[in-house]
Amino acid sequence: MVTRTATRFAPEHGARSSFPAVAGTAFAVALAAEFADLTQIVTAGLAVKYHDPVAVGAGSVLALWLAAGLAIAGGRSLLKVIPVIWLTRAAALVTLAGTSLAAAVS
Repeated sequence: MVTRTATRFAPEHGARSSFPAVAGTAFAVALAAEFADLTQIVTAGLAVKYHDPVAVGAGSVLALWLAAGLAIAGGRSLLKVIPVIWLTRAAALVTLAGTSLAAAVS
């Protein structure tokens, strides 16, 4: 007799997760990765320095939207010229080189 043990962390192959579970997990991962990064600290500092959190917040949101738009447009343009596999390989090499350099410096 074969018995299966199911865990809540590893659904069976082909099993569908609910939207709230997937969205909640994605939100938690993004929040943990982005919370208290340097841009948030600098934005808070600017809001304190200029005593105008609304203007600083608006400028920060516009800058974020501009950067995301440029990344999307640049990525689409780049994909027309270079296949995605080569972009993936180049990104892996840059990451490996950066990690190696950081390890060598420290």
